[in-house]
Amino acid sequence: MMEPIDDMVLFSKLVELRSFTAVADMLHLSRSLVSKRLSRLEDHLGVQLVNRTTRRVELTEAGRTYYQYCVQIENIVQEAETTVSEIRQQPKGNLFINAPVTYGQIILPSIIADFLKKYPAININLSLSDKFVDVVEGGYDIVIRIGQLNDSSLKARKVATTRLVVIAHKNYLKKHGVPKTPQDLQQHNCLSYRYMEGAPNEWQFYGPMGKEVVYVNGNFSAENGVPLYKAAQAGLGIAIQPEFVLEGFDNKGIVNLLNEYTSAELGIYAIYPATRKAPLNTRVFIDFLAEQLSVAAFT
Repeated sequence: MMEPIDDMVLFSKLVELRSFTAVADMLHLSRSLVSKRLSRLEDHLGVQLVNRTTRRVELTEAGRTYYQYCVQIENIVQEAETTVSEIRQQPKGNLFINAPVTYGQIILPSIIADFLKKYPAININLSLSDKFVDVVEGGYDIVIRIGQLNDSSLKARKVATTRLVVIAHKNYLKKHGVPKTPQDLQQHNCLSYRYMEGAPNEWQFYGPMGKEVVYVNGNFSAENGVPLYKAAQAGLGIAIQPEFVLEGFDNKGIVNLLNEYTSAELGIYAIYPATRKAPLNTRVFIDFLAEQLSVAAFT
């Protein structure tokens, strides 16, 4: 019969603390009982897990291997206890969210309103920034990011996708002509999203010739999409915008360009700290967000 999980947990604590006395103090046991339970576990397995010395506890090869499994089991037990206890809990308390400015203004408000109707005991604090904020240092539970993800120390859930579309007002096109290919954009006043300091004005497309990269120029750039959209609507030039930006305006006079070409798909992600298991409030919001954006539920 398998030894009690408690003995496996005791062994994993002994590995981490490397002291019978420290483990005894942590588990409120006598030192002799800790030693006895370890010996019982070794007898059951038929191997020696540790070499006992007067100064410290050293793992045997078998002990190192067994420890990896003990840690996994301990994590599973803790997660199971947390999950079961949450069945009786109601999501409540504060939830701090950061999102890009335009996405936070156009897409999130109605979703948050519906979420709070369903979970009225949660208080959401939403901050907006187009810069990549630090999730942990900023004290955020969830950060919404669009595009490439580089920080592997965080957990991420893709909740939606978007594409970039090229737009201009009909008055601008009447005066300057309609670009037929991505390369034609080099002859136009292109309004650029300055998403990164010093980044080139590089627009990418996929068409009959495969991937095409165009380096554009223009007399107006911004760190946010709304000023660029409004400048394009005023007839200043051609802008490239995420599809969701167009949902926030009536788009009167706006023309979609280069429809036979597509841009790369951009992922929209919910980022959260890499704890063993995301808190209940975080999980229910990401679930709700994904559901509203027609993506599979949180797993």
